[in-house]
Amino acid sequence: MLKTIKVKLNAPADRSYSIVIGRGILKNAGKTVKDLGLGNDIFLITDSNVNCLYGKPALLSFRQGGFKTTASCVIKAGEDSKSLDSFIKIQGALYNFDRNGNRQIVIATLGGGVPGDLGGFIAGTYKRGISFIQMPTTLLGFVDCGLGGKTAVNFRDAKNSIGIFWQPRLVYMDIDALKTLPLREIQSGLAETLKYGVISDPALFDYLEFNSDKLLVPDMAVYERVIPICVKIKADITSADERDEKDIRIMLNFGHTAGHAIEAATGYRKYTHGEAISLGMLIAGGISKELGLFRDADLFRLENLIENLGLPVKLSGCKVSSVLEAMKHDKKFKSGVNRFILPVKIGACKVVDNIPEKVIAKAVKSRMV
Repeated sequence: MLKTIKVKLNAPADRSYSIVIGRGILKNAGKTVKDLGLGNDIFLITDSNVNCLYGKPALLSFRQGGFKTTASCVIKAGEDSKSLDSFIKIQGALYNFDRNGNRQIVIATLGGGVPGDLGGFIAGTYKRGISFIQMPTTLLGFVDCGLGGKTAVNFRDAKNSIGIFWQPRLVYMDIDALKTLPLREIQSGLAETLKYGVISDPALFDYLEFNSDKLLVPDMAVYERVIPICVKIKADITSADERDEKDIRIMLNFGHTAGHAIEAATGYRKYTHGEAISLGMLIAGGISKELGLFRDADLFRLENLIENLGLPVKLSGCKVSSVLEAMKHDKKFKSGVNRFILPVKIGACKVVDNIPEKVIAKAVKSRMV
């Protein structure tokens, strides 16, 4: 299976790029990237876990593909590395590799959301912007953070609060990497996967319900079907609303307002991103139900699928007040007015502003152990 999906961005210049999805294709990455004609030197950014598995094969592929020089910068695995300190450290390593600015550098990010977001931010700011490619190795990276051009680091208690839009020139996915992912990381990615069913594709949601046990194995045949569907949805949304200006791309943030707040309120240590987003989707579903927008039956289906995938449906380790306070830093809020993406049925969501705080608090409290 080899599939290519296009992200079509045409303003101010043609910056469209391809998303290549396949199995066992890491060895071909170097030639594929070199054929783009972006440069002669590769600077690889990855984390300590991914480097042990795929760092050497990736660099070998780049050398065999024709790149003159290669170097890598390895950060400690985990959300703590998505910081300004890491940003400065890697910028220094990149500067040293650049040899007085004489190299044609392409940045390659290898791993999950932390190397991807951090590496994209570095690519977008070094010399006011150089080319980069994304090589996600996690399910979360395949279906969400590995594409779309949002790059950032966390700052204090605000997730992704410092960053830019900087589109990759290629996204290259060898989904055989799923075979080496810990179960908890697969489950984390499944939260973002089922999100697409809720916001856009009821048939996808049905398929995930029917195959929930196979998703946890993981059954690669199921993922060969599911991942391109999710990628196509995000590619279409990104093409239609690259910079989140038309209330189209914002739908991808379903569950993220409360989810990011939960991550912050628990110090980014208790829950993975996907676990927090699962709780955030249920909180959003509870708010929507309270407002009369979402049926009990649909909320039950959402909770049941989340639970069947081994994701949390109850929240612990923080207070309601801490979650509410962290929500105030959400980038979607405008002039202090809250803004949520709420489901109205399986397959459709809407943006709702200025929800009474007591309604939000009730929904958060209902998820507390």
